[in-house]
Amino acid sequence: MKKIIFPSILLFLALFSCRKEINEFTITDNEAPPVVLIKNSIRGKVVDEEGFPVSNAEVSVGSALLTTDGDGNFFFEQIEVKKSGAIVKAETDGFFSGSSHSNFNADGSSFVEIRLMKKGTPNTVESVDGGTFTSNGGMEITIPAGAITTKTGSAFTGAVQVYSRWLDPSSADVAGIMPGALTASDKDGNPLALATYGMVAMELEAENGLPLEVAPGSEVAVKMPIPSSLLANAPDEIPLWYFDLEEEQWLQSGTCTKVGSYYHCNITSTGYWNCDVAVPAICLSGQVFNSDSTFACYMKVVVEDLTDNFIYWGYTDSIGYFCGSVPQAALLRLSIIDHCDSVIYTADIGPYSQDFQLDDIYLDDVVQAFFVNITGTVMHCVTNDVPSGHVAIRYPGKIRIYPFEAGGFDIDLALKCVDFPELKIRAYSSSQQFATEVINHNDMSDIDLGLLQTCDTLSDYFNLNVDGVDFWTSPTRYFFKNNTTTNWLVLEGLSGGGKFILDIRDYQGLGTYTANVFFKTENDVPLPDYPLLNTSSPDIVLVITDDDGEYISGNISGTGGAGNISADFKIRRAP
Repeated sequence: MKKIIFPSILLFLALFSCRKEINEFTITDNEAPPVVLIKNSIRGKVVDEEGFPVSNAEVSVGSALLTTDGDGNFFFEQIEVKKSGAIVKAETDGFFSGSSHSNFNADGSSFVEIRLMKKGTPNTVESVDGGTFTSNGGMEITIPAGAITTKTGSAFTGAVQVYSRWLDPSSADVAGIMPGALTASDKDGNPLALATYGMVAMELEAENGLPLEVAPGSEVAVKMPIPSSLLANAPDEIPLWYFDLEEEQWLQSGTCTKVGSYYHCNITSTGYWNCDVAVPAICLSGQVFNSDSTFACYMKVVVEDLTDNFIYWGYTDSIGYFCGSVPQAALLRLSIIDHCDSVIYTADIGPYSQDFQLDDIYLDDVVQAFFVNITGTVMHCVTNDVPSGHVAIRYPGKIRIYPFEAGGFDIDLALKCVDFPELKIRAYSSSQQFATEVINHNDMSDIDLGLLQTCDTLSDYFNLNVDGVDFWTSPTRYFFKNNTTTNWLVLEGLSGGGKFILDIRDYQGLGTYTANVFFKTENDVPLPDYPLLNTSSPDIVLVITDDDGEYISGNISGTGGAGNISADFKIRRAP
């Protein structure tokens, strides 16, 4: 599942079973509560960070195991699972392991999407000496001398390859790549929802690929950056959690201390670790139908807590059912969104003091599935060489970015919408600031665009200069954060390898902004390798020079983690 939009503190609508049993039987234990097992089906898809299918990935649910097909799809049919839900795990070479939580009900099959992070290039330290290095986002990791063993507990004295990633809690992508769901339990077994202030993924290997582990009794020190947009509300001390695959949830293991703009943490194993605030939760459930009374399956369900910035999300299953943890005693807004990002239902609900099942929800329309194949070849207009770059497919409410190499692309686009949207397709070069013309496509037939040339100058862009080095992104997008009382505007520049994000917390139109402004860059894999920036006012000054209803233009000047920065932008505001 993926977070819908906003770069804020995140909580997620974790899907649980709140429904009648199917093929149910119970295993009792003298000390632990009974474990209820059922038979159910799970279908899903494994993709990389850019959304491309990952074939031949190993997917497991408990002891059940299979591999994804050429399109990244998998299907477990009528397997034995816990009634309370299960973790679906995916692994393959070159990626961090990934997982998602699946709910179960009596009559339908569940759907999950697992997004895997590429490991990238490791940092290497000698086990006998230890060492300190900086990972993405400015995260710092210190491995003490003699702190590494093999997975079986034997001492290890060679070179250690450390694969690490900081997961930015304010990123729009963190929901899709974090493991499981952000849920936990208190000491009495009551459900908790977790608000994350940052995560780290870490895996250790010898040079020959042998998996390694942190030695018992040893700790790896991690300085985890706090995004500037969350810094003011970040507590001085915060619980530290790790994701336990056996318990299939986050378990607390110590605390982290806030020092400046970092949390100082000590972790005791490889895997995923997380800084979170826990809040009491209830299970909110319901069932969604199309206007013709058929099930509205695999629709995105978003629940916003109207008292703060927290957002929860999940998917309906094959019979339109959803159930998940949301904050107790909070005013909520429920939205249902099709795959074209159109909001097709919304209602203000709550507060609820205990688990609650909504009345059946009927949409005004019927959601349909559309599949389109888009192919083409790209050539530079003047130099006639074949570039690398990305294709942007824009339709109402959404832009999808597909990187390509050697000038060719072959895109399978799947949509689940009320109506087939008009697609606006454009290819961009990564080495020259030019793009092809925009091609409009408004029916569900496959399309071969033939040879396209990058002859058009960029109509919208986000240009950045860091210490005299130029970078650029295009296309662009904007949105307002509609669950806040302020006029919070977000402007983004997009590319096949990353994005620039400008957060204006109180937008007032044209003028100079010296407060409530945040700017950062994000890198995807593969390149371009943008300089890592995470800065805010008063270190930067924003000037909005034009806002004509179609584009928002302006510039930024100031300093960031990489040095002196300046930027100018023309962000597309029209759909």
